[in-house]
Amino acid sequence: MRNKVAFLILLFFFSFALAQESPISLGKNLEVEDKDAKVGDILAHTPEGIKRATIPYDENLIGVVSENPILVFGQETTSTLSVIFLGQAKVRVSNVNGEIKKGDYITSSNIPGVGQKATQSGFVVGKSLEDFNEKEGMILAEINIGYANISPSKISFADLLYQILKQFQIGAKENFPEVLKYLFAIFLAGGSFFTGFFSFVRTLQKGVEAMGRNPLAKSSIRTTMIINLLGILILTAAGLVVAFFVIFF
Repeated sequence: MRNKVAFLILLFFFSFALAQESPISLGKNLEVEDKDAKVGDILAHTPEGIKRATIPYDENLIGVVSENPILVFGQETTSTLSVIFLGQAKVRVSNVNGEIKKGDYITSSNIPGVGQKATQSGFVVGKSLEDFNEKEGMILAEINIGYANISPSKISFADLLYQILKQFQIGAKENFPEVLKYLFAIFLAGGSFFTGFFSFVRTLQKGVEAMGRNPLAKSSIRTTMIINLLGILILTAAGLVVAFFVIFF
């Protein structure tokens, strides 16, 4: 009997929400230990109580703080917050893990209470209902706490390089072109050096072998070796000069 009553109540509220064209959402009034938690923050169970989530793909996610869920369970007190666990709600997110597109899964991040794009399988809070590409803000999402299987997507070399640099905290995304310039210069200088070095070794080896096979032509072989080595040195120096100009100009 009690289950039937609960079902009828849920049916009534869902019908009312649809009639009003309002986002449907279910929530709980929960005691939250984190006094800095605010609307849009993602919450999780911790050993110290309910707090803002700070672990990416946290398996203890419980919902998102909201002001006006359609149906709220539990008694409201001065120390409780309405936490949506199913339905639509505004979620605080960041583009720390890349631009968020409509339909992308949203998960927790290292930033307290702030979500990010989920790029691997794990626990998520739901799916984004709109695009987002700012440092931090609020987006509408379909909340549905659970585990999501996410197939790895193709990533460009530049994006992959950016993710690697980000892990080493080399710079912000707006500084990425500058970082890329230095990496290109390092690649150019290193490539010139190693190409010159191996060419030098190869030329020297071939010259010694040639003189061993034809001792009478030592003089001409030695002259050819010197010319080749000078050419290698010039090309190596040119590569280093180009790298210098890439960095400073």
